[in-house]
Amino acid sequence: MRQVRELNSTIAGRSNPWPYASDDSNPLAWWRMLPPDAFSAAERLDLGATLESLAVLRVTDNVPAALKGDPAAAVAAALSLTPLGDVDLQVDIVMSALLHCALKDDATAALVLSHILSNAEFDHPLKIELSTLWLTHHLGRTRDPRWFAQTEVAVKQALSDEEGDA
Repeated sequence: MRQVRELNSTIAGRSNPWPYASDDSNPLAWWRMLPPDAFSAAERLDLGATLESLAVLRVTDNVPAALKGDPAAAVAAALSLTPLGDVDLQVDIVMSALLHCALKDDATAALVLSHILSNAEFDHPLKIELSTLWLTHHLGRTRDPRWFAQTEVAVKQALSDEEGDA
C-alpha cells in the first residue's frame, strides 16, 4: 500500500498535464487513454451511449450483459482477454464496458481495469501511471478500506484462477 501511495504522489507531482483528452479519440479508446478525473458527466454519458449503440453486437457470452452495465459480466469478459497484446475493436469494446462499470464506482471493475492496464503487453508510455491512477482513485473513495482489501483479495484469487486455466 505504501508503494501505491508513493507512486500516486509521484504521479500527482507531474510537471506536465495529462497528455490525452477525450477529444483526442472516440469513447472506445478512452479506457487506455484517460485517468479517472478526466471523465465529466458528459464523457460518462457519451461512453454509455456508445456502449448502448453496440448492444446489437454479439461478441462473446458475457459481452451483451457487460454492454448493459453488468459489472460481473464486464469483469469476466475483460479477464477472458488477458493478457492484452494487440488492441483491436473487440478489446476496445470489452474494456470500455469495464471502464463504464469502474466509472460507476464498482470497486471490482476498477481493480480489474487497473490490473489489466498494468499487465498489458501493448506499448503505451503511461500505462503504469494510468493503472495506478485508477487504483488510487477508487482506494481514496472507499469508505471501508477493509471491504476494499477483501475485494482485492477476491479479485487476485480470480486472476490467479484465470491464469491457472490458461
